[in-house]
Amino acid sequence: MVDNNITNSGIDSSDSFYKFPLFVRIAVYDNFTSIPRIIDLQHDNINDFINVTTEKIYQISHEQGGKIPYTIIKEIVENLIHAQFSEVVITIINNGNQIMISDQGPGIADKEKAMLPGFTSATREMKRFIRGVGSGLPIVKETIRFSGGSIDIKDNINNGTVVILKINSTNGAENNSPVNNVSNIYNNSIANLEGNIATLKSENLNPKLNNTDLFNKDISTSDEIAAKSSLNLASASPVSNVSNPPISNNSRASDFSKDIAVPEEFRSINLTLRQIKILYLTLELEESGPSLISKELGFSLSTSFRELAYLEKEGLLKTFSAGKKRLTKKGFKYLEYYSNNF
Repeated sequence: MVDNNITNSGIDSSDSFYKFPLFVRIAVYDNFTSIPRIIDLQHDNINDFINVTTEKIYQISHEQGGKIPYTIIKEIVENLIHAQFSEVVITIINNGNQIMISDQGPGIADKEKAMLPGFTSATREMKRFIRGVGSGLPIVKETIRFSGGSIDIKDNINNGTVVILKINSTNGAENNSPVNNVSNIYNNSIANLEGNIATLKSENLNPKLNNTDLFNKDISTSDEIAAKSSLNLASASPVSNVSNPPISNNSRASDFSKDIAVPEEFRSINLTLRQIKILYLTLELEESGPSLISKELGFSLSTSFRELAYLEKEGLLKTFSAGKKRLTKKGFKYLEYYSNNF
């Protein structure tokens, strides 16, 4: 969260650090057999550029059927401050599930370091509008990974950078099945995690998807395990002799690596991937609540409320003004431990 003392007008056109007005062109591709729809925006201050541009990208991409969260888009739009907002072009393709943000700024010399916390080129002037602590791209990387997507950073043709955000799109009834959704999340988000899931247990989040016949027979294929994981029945049959099983929101983080030494203060904590998503989102936004969690991560309000209460009970979150939750020191330490080991 940036300095609250900044006015809504931000830096105006009298400031010589940036060239005002700030322009952005959005290209929306319905398909690659026709020319894209072009939308031009211009802004006289930085706050409007960041907020209005983010809202427009989010609106258009989600109207197309895209699933990239608002907070991820905003982090990348904020990052354009490093390019002095030079010749910004936003490309929306793949039914809104792929967004490309390009600029003609100085570029990113060391892309690997840019994806790590603490490395930043933000100046004092930039920190009036962004955090400027090197957290943006690392947070985007983790958040979009948990959403089943990816981020890629390329050099632009002459100079500048192209950031590519991608969420796995699904087409047709077969691809929209719980089996494929869970498999996609596993294959693209957490393929590097090791170990087997010994048991799959959680409450039933989607009663309409129940298939009692599936759960009354022996589990023998990874697709059946994926379906079982995504349907979240309260009592599931044990799974054995399965390599690299798909992962659901209710899979336990501790299930994925048996050889990692767990710090004493975390040994009693056994979070699901859904709960870890909530922690990362709270880290990104600095505070969260049930409505925001529901909107950004797609959980029901009741589930979001329950998970936030559990995380607070574990000492990872704490309630502050207006009922909003923030990470505690223990919560920060847990995310650091999790990021370094999984």
